[in-house]
Amino acid sequence: MTNFLREHAFSFYKQLRGSHQTWIKRGTHGEKDTIVELNFTHRPYPQGTLKTIIRQSGIDKSEWFEWGGW
Repeated sequence: MTNFLREHAFSFYKQLRGSHQTWIKRGTHGEKDTIVELNFTHRPYPQGTLKTIIRQSGIDKSEWFEWGGW
């Protein structure tokens, strides 16, 4: 997932509690920064968590689906 975010101009921002991290895409031309929070786990993400990550990223769902092979 982090490789996909990097491909879309995100970079690691900071480590949070436990295995949580924030990734940021800096806004340009007056746009706001985009921040995504990830929790690294060895289990699949629940559907609600994936929806939140997709929403936070601002990346079109179709790109996520293509990347994930859905």
